Amino acid sequence: MCTALSILYLSYNEEDVFGQSLESIASIADEIIVVDSGSTDSTIQLAEKAGARVYERPLGNWGEQRNWGLDKCKHPWVLVVDCDEVLTPELIASLQEWKKSEHTEAQPYSFKRVHFFKGKKMRFSGLQNDYVVRLLPKGMKFEALNVHEKVRSGSIRLKGELLHYTYKNALHWEQKFRTYAKRQALDYEKRVGRIGPYYLNVKPSWRFFKHYIIKGGIFDGSRGLEYALWMYRAVKWRYLEVNKLRIK
Repeated sequence: MCTALSILYLSYNEEDVFGQSLESIASIADEIIVVDSGSTDSTIQLAEKAGARVYERPLGNWGEQRNWGLDKCKHPWVLVVDCDEVLTPELIASLQEWKKSEHTEAQPYSFKRVHFFKGKKMRFSGLQNDYVVRLLPKGMKFEALNVHEKVRSGSIRLKGELLHYTYKNALHWEQKFRTYAKRQALDYEKRVGRIGPYYLNVKPSWRFFKHYIIKGGIFDGSRGLEYALWMYRAVKWRYLEVNKLRIK
């Protein structure tokens, strides 16, 4: 007996890569659910053209939004994909083979995610061993975090990769990380102490050193340096936003 599979996306102005992503899941999707938070580009049209059922819902907490979308999926297993992620042929083949059998196990599945920055694959910089838990039995949930929500569970690995095309341009990345900083501040505000030099200088500098030296960003050339600098800014902006929350 085969296993039917729902595909879940969260979307907001995702037209750049979304079409490629939808094409990559077409042969494995028994249902496509898209939860959109106010797109003004062609995102919704792309989803509807692919046969998706689209729900429009304001975005508050990303983890909670994913869990809301999971509840809208009708099949016993759900594959969660971001709109800027594309499945490789090997991963598609793995999922096609997986679907041929009935699955009643409670453990989710994971696979490797490969990151592209400024159009090129990142081979180091701390991105080289990113395995994401995305194929979930119905009822499994994400952490209700504002940013970087995950499924905390052991997993079974599938062969194949998920290609992540997250970078559009410098302005897009700055806006993205400033938005992340504001959202992360909501998660961190009660977890950290007074925001002084340790949080504003030491932690951002350590993050840069970690990505550029320890995780081998230096071997990604100029892109590795630029990526590490963005990670420095991301940490610094997070704690500046925590301070803003406390001033309010």
